[in-house]
Amino acid sequence: MPKGKSRKSKGKATPGFLRHLRLWIITAALLLVFLLVIWEVVLSGRGGTIAERVFGERDLTKRAAEVDRAVSTSLVKLGVLDVETEMEERSGGGYRWTHWDTEGRLPYDLSPIESNLAVTRAVRSAGGRIIRARESGPDWRGITTLDIRCGIDDRETHRIILKESDPRVETARPTPAARGPRIAIIIDDLGYNRSATTNGFIDSPFPLTLSVLPHCPHSGDVTEAAHRAGKEVLVHIPMQPEDWPATNAGDGVLLVEHTHAQIRELVAQAIADVPHAVGANNHMGSALTKDRARMRTVMESIRKEDLFFIDSMTTAQSVGLAEASRAGVPTTRNRMFLDSRLDEHGKLAVEPQLLELAAIARRRGDAVGIGHPRKETLAALERVLPRLREQGIEVVYVSQLVK
Repeated sequence: MPKGKSRKSKGKATPGFLRHLRLWIITAALLLVFLLVIWEVVLSGRGGTIAERVFGERDLTKRAAEVDRAVSTSLVKLGVLDVETEMEERSGGGYRWTHWDTEGRLPYDLSPIESNLAVTRAVRSAGGRIIRARESGPDWRGITTLDIRCGIDDRETHRIILKESDPRVETARPTPAARGPRIAIIIDDLGYNRSATTNGFIDSPFPLTLSVLPHCPHSGDVTEAAHRAGKEVLVHIPMQPEDWPATNAGDGVLLVEHTHAQIRELVAQAIADVPHAVGANNHMGSALTKDRARMRTVMESIRKEDLFFIDSMTTAQSVGLAEASRAGVPTTRNRMFLDSRLDEHGKLAVEPQLLELAAIARRRGDAVGIGHPRKETLAALERVLPRLREQGIEVVYVSQLVK
């Protein structure tokens, strides 16, 4: 009897052991899956997934593009001139990425130290890091050069070389402002509809400059209403963006492939479709505004119509300002897009951008900002502009800032 009872007990113990073993295996598997998921999330934020780590190169292209957008935006805000960029696809050490070499000239009133701080803030805000930044010079002309290397982790994605303007060229120096700081606000992309928000900009007590797209359902009536309200009107000329045709710039868009005769005809049609326009600015155009020959033709057409030109600066490499000056077209440039940034809650951060625009105007004497027909933009203008006026900052039409 004892032996049989012992065999029966041993037989019952085996299933229990197997159940515990299966439980441990399932727990270990779940823990492994959990750790893999965490690893995947962490690595995805650092430029690679598990699959990329195990089976191939990690693609940093998207993260590098975010850094490039931040760099380009900071150069526009700083007013860097004569910007030229070369791109190169690189790979190595299990990574692949795009590398940008950018050169430009600092305006006369901006030091390399200020520029370095501004670019550093922009790069870090986009998730990048400064690998190295150093000044060299001054050279025999008295010019100091700022050389910034930045990238993702330890991979260099950008080299930015910014040179001071030649101090011997006195004619190019800005003249001191004879009055207090001034800002001009342009509202782009009008003409698609005639909404309550559009009417709010038209009826604003502030001198807002309204830029109307040609060939849109409401181009004509928005233009007429703005003119009757005493607002300044621009024609918002569509120009080819970098990702054309994936991004549609609208009817009548000027393309790099167009002949000079075609560009002249399209510019004339755009101006004719927005009566009462006193000036023009570009809609998109990150590809076309880099094309010096095409922009020269655009400026010839604008000069013929006796208009001024505002470079929207959708790319820091735009030659619009230079070609307008060359053609004798009164001109100035956008310093920032007021409603392109989101705050930590995912809402448009228009008010901080307006305050930054005011700071630029205090430093430089004047500044142009561009917004869009959004209710958040209208509300921010209604809140902030009265405060800025109390602080001595004058809001003017953009025609008062062209040179």
